[in-house]
Amino acid sequence: MAERALPPPYPVAPEPAASSSSAAAFGSPLDPVAAPAVRAGHLKPPPGGTYVVHVQKDQVYRVPPPENAYLAERYRAERASAGKSSCAPSSSSCSPCLLRALGAAAAVALLLAAIVALTIVVLRPDAPSFAVDRFSVRNASSAQRSARVDYDFFLTAVNPNNVTALWYRRGGSARLRHRGTALAEGHVGRAEDGGEDATDFKVLLRGGGQHLPKAVEKGLAGNKGAVALHLAVEIPVQVHVGALGFATRRLAVSCEISAAGLRKDVHISSQNCKSRFGD
Repeated sequence: MAERALPPPYPVAPEPAASSSSAAAFGSPLDPVAAPAVRAGHLKPPPGGTYVVHVQKDQVYRVPPPENAYLAERYRAERASAGKSSCAPSSSSCSPCLLRALGAAAAVALLLAAIVALTIVVLRPDAPSFAVDRFSVRNASSAQRSARVDYDFFLTAVNPNNVTALWYRRGGSARLRHRGTALAEGHVGRAEDGGEDATDFKVLLRGGGQHLPKAVEKGLAGNKGAVALHLAVEIPVQVHVGALGFATRRLAVSCEISAAGLRKDVHISSQNCKSRFGD
């Protein structure tokens, strides 16, 4: 019996392993499949034959490929670095911040240098040097062991400071001794050439009528032997820088003098004067 001829079957479309969008996202292109044309709602009969589509198993991904994880991690790292301060070490905008920091450090250094200079130049100036120019004795010819004798000293001062001026104020005191024995005391008079950087001072010391040491008595009587004297002077001094005046300080002057006789005009054999500002 002859077999009945059957029409050729329609090709069965395979299940899509992955959509074209998924294939594009994961980088796994599939071989193109001929889709049946649609016309008036009916499938167009394909030409004779059967189509078979082969999809490799390693091209079908159940999870994203490792490359996607790397890209996502790099994206998160870039977002995190963008949120950091613009002065991060790896940022190219660190230069302005660095310049500001250097400028602030330089300003602080200049301020400290100015304070140190002010302390050295103004608050701690060098003490002026003093010398006994001459001195004389009053009532020397009529002096007796308990007689009152006055002494006139003339001092010269030199200011070694180039920036600061020294203004000598009233209220200075002076004392004269012989080997620890007090001979006379008095006050420092007004400077001969004014108070600003004065150079000449007159110091009048008056004896108290006490018993005089033998060496002093002999000197007053006309003996030319050396008489050791110690003159101590304290003067208030105000330091000035231009028109600015600072705190007044006490200047102490100590002079060791060797005099040949103590007549009216005394000859000074030797002297050594030291001066310093008090604390």
